[in-house]
Amino acid sequence: MNLLPDILLDDNGYPSDEYLKFISDYTPETMPIMDFIQLICRNWNHGDYGYHLSRKYRGNYKFELHTLGWSGNEDIIDKIVDNIYLTHFEMKYVSWRTGGHYYFEIIPTK
Repeated sequence: MNLLPDILLDDNGYPSDEYLKFISDYTPETMPIMDFIQLICRNWNHGDYGYHLSRKYRGNYKFELHTLGWSGNEDIIDKIVDNIYLTHFEMKYVSWRTGGHYYFEIIPTK
């Protein structure tokens, strides 16, 4: 099991190497997916301008991340997209649009 690092963001708000490794190493046993989503949102630069979580249907969620051109957010996206547990099992990677717009579907497990 991976433990959440003590330092998630540096003094300038960029994700720490430990935080990026935590995202890279995420597996379903690390923490529930909805807790992981909340962690990403709490540490997303530009706050709720850059993310949106909405319920779609039958308990599924639509999750949007928008980098807003900030390289720290892009680093986080890179780690999420490279993690097969996230993009294929926990947060299905639905689409990407030019300009740093990423769309996922979340099907929480009980």
